[in-house]
Amino acid sequence: MNVLSPGATATPGLMESLVSGAQLDAMLGELKVQTPLGRIADPDETAAVALFLASDESSFMTGSEVFESTA
Repeated sequence: MNVLSPGATATPGLMESLVSGAQLDAMLGELKVQTPLGRIADPDETAAVALFLASDESSFMTGSEVFESTA
């Protein structure tokens, strides 16, 4: 079994969370600081890795965890 562990990703659930305005900006700023590239991932980036893991291209990959820290 392989595992995809994405970092902070700009999903609707995150972007439309219970916080708004300055609180949202502060939360996003903190998430960016905790990420090596200083940004939040785009959902398409995570989808590309998930598609790879679901494809025959990853047929020899077993017992691995793919970290998406955008580093």
